[in-house]
Amino acid sequence: MTPASSSVPTATQPTPLNPYRAWLRRVPIKWRVLLAVAPFTLLFGLLETLFHDLGWELWKFDSLTGALLGSASFILALVLGGTLAQYHASEDMVLELVNEAEAINDRLAVHGATAPDLDTARIRSALVAALEAIRRWLLQQAPWEAVQGALTQLNGSLAALEAAGRSDANNPSLANLAKMRLLLSRIASNRDHDFVAPAYALLELFLLGVVVALLLIGADNFGENLVVSSFLFTSFLYLVFLIRDLDNPFEYDGSSSVDVDLAALEQCEQRLRHIVAEGSVA
Repeated sequence: MTPASSSVPTATQPTPLNPYRAWLRRVPIKWRVLLAVAPFTLLFGLLETLFHDLGWELWKFDSLTGALLGSASFILALVLGGTLAQYHASEDMVLELVNEAEAINDRLAVHGATAPDLDTARIRSALVAALEAIRRWLLQQAPWEAVQGALTQLNGSLAALEAAGRSDANNPSLANLAKMRLLLSRIASNRDHDFVAPAYALLELFLLGVVVALLLIGADNFGENLVVSSFLFTSFLYLVFLIRDLDNPFEYDGSSSVDVDLAALEQCEQRLRHIVAEGSVA
């Protein structure tokens, strides 16, 4: 997905969770999607029983039904593969963001050792403030303007390196900051837009076709038909839920089970904050 550099990321407020989703947050992550699907499976089982009692099971499983299930499986696998690729790319964005911050800190360490008169503590504090603003923007939906302000402050501090003649000719610290801005724009675009929005129409069409087919398929043994149909329905709907969950890897509202891990960002911020604190004590 290509980010729109001209768009301003939205600062949406967290949506209050209903009691069921609030309970779901306390469930181990690997079970959350399955438990989110469970109520729909129960509803499907009731509809399947109703269709059987009303005699609405119009045909038995045949090659055309198998083709429909196979096509739906192919579409799900195709969309899931693309979404997983984008999700892994989103994970790399956070690591690259941390790497750029670490590169700036490493350069400050070198300049601090060779030029004691340079106020590296002030520059490092600006870097910590920028990382904190980024973390709060991601986890707490803080305003994007706060991130822009922190990056502007950091830009001014890094520019002082060039003015003092303490950087390379192309000022790589500012290049690191520019890369951080680019990564943040891509993260904002991923958070505010779907990876595969046009594919959802086809995905939902096939899902609807599968559900209708499963409801209308009859079998000699109703119990067997109910179990197999419910299992297939759960599997298809589970994959759709998983795709939608993966499609927004920077949600952090407690309802997602596959948000991108921000541990590297938090650890970097804490480590740099500790260095600043030690410097102020010294």
